[in-house]
Amino acid sequence: MKFGVLHICDYAAAYKGGFMNALEFLRRDVEKDGIRQVYLLPHRALSTNAKSWIEDMRRDGAVVYVQTDNFLKNIFLLKKIIKEHNIRKICRHFNDFPMDVITKIVCPSVPVVRFFQCTYNATGLSHRLRTLLYKKDVLVGVSKSVTQKARLSFPDREIETLEHALSFDRLERVDEFDKADKISCLTMGYNIKVKGIDLTFEAVRRIREERDVHLYVVVASHRDEFEEEIRKTFGEKPGWLTVLEPTENIGTYYHNTDIILSPSRTEGALPFAVFEAMYCGSLAVASDIPQQLTDKVSTVRYFRSEDVDDYVRVLIETIDAVRLPETESERERAKAEIVSNYSMQVWADKFRKYI
Repeated sequence: MKFGVLHICDYAAAYKGGFMNALEFLRRDVEKDGIRQVYLLPHRALSTNAKSWIEDMRRDGAVVYVQTDNFLKNIFLLKKIIKEHNIRKICRHFNDFPMDVITKIVCPSVPVVRFFQCTYNATGLSHRLRTLLYKKDVLVGVSKSVTQKARLSFPDREIETLEHALSFDRLERVDEFDKADKISCLTMGYNIKVKGIDLTFEAVRRIREERDVHLYVVVASHRDEFEEEIRKTFGEKPGWLTVLEPTENIGTYYHNTDIILSPSRTEGALPFAVFEAMYCGSLAVASDIPQQLTDKVSTVRYFRSEDVDDYVRVLIETIDAVRLPETESERERAKAEIVSNYSMQVWADKFRKYI
């Protein structure tokens, strides 16, 4: 290998998801040119289901390290990685302040590219410290809205944008699924207020008076809060609502979805669940918050954020369009736009400038 690039990722989710799948595509794409990709993940990955996909990556030839729970030991770990893999560039994903400090201690002269995966909020002392730590770093936002927010926090810095990619192969893995014989709507429900679950409950409850729909909600965390919202809204779970467990084969849900709902009040970045579902043939209804607006996919149907009346109006229009013959061309156009703008190869080609 010519040299190595270290990706320090504060990521320990139960599944690799689009984020790690993209980095794995990049690894295979650039290692043929002699550039090794090395990963350093947080210590908490040892106590979550992340252990499973970490082992899968290692069996596939990836070089994956996990931090210890000790600041001093992590200094020695990083020194070992830098030396052993001839690291010439460090890519930082998500915030990990202790590791930022360690990186400056261990390798102050190694170039760092910092990817803002979520909206950056500049507050108090922590922001002032990060301003110093990020002083020489290349700063990159993963969506236009993330970049715009970061520019407000770092007004004297040039900040570029590199939007994430979608793992299309991942979306083609489909398991058996017992789909209700109704128009199916799918939404993500791990955080009630952020994801607008209360808005969806109210909108679907109204729409059920006129249209026969079934709502599926994927709940990856905050399960107690979600169930409390059900009790508060309905008393007991209605028959037209199904709670789904998270799955690595998320295409199973998307391929059985007529309409993907994203009524979020806020988002850290462009929510790719919307585009993933559209790639699989779903129509999309989303709130018009800045993070969800895009000029790259023309068929998303927007409603005014937090306006339930407008949400109901747009959702009814979309329900009525699901089975219209002319809607098929809309689905085909959406898929073509998504492939053109968000394929792994398009993303990897753009990423090469940072390594």
